[in-house]
Amino acid sequence: MSQSEADRFKSKAEECPRLAAQAESDADKEGWLRLAAEWDKLAESAAGQSGIYDRYE
Repeated sequence: MSQSEADRFKSKAEECPRLAAQAESDADKEGWLRLAAEWDKLAESAAGQSGIYDRYE
C-alpha cells in the first residue's frame, strides 16, 4: 500500500467521529465509532507497509 492510501484511510477515520456526533441514535453513533477504529487499523497497516508507520502512532 502507498502513503496516499494510508492518508486516505486516516482521513476516513477522522471523518467518522464527526458523523457519529450527527447520528440520531446511540446505535448509529457506536457504528460510526467502530468504523473509525477499523479505518485507523487500515491506515496503520498501510503506513507500516509503506514505511511511514510512525506517522500514525
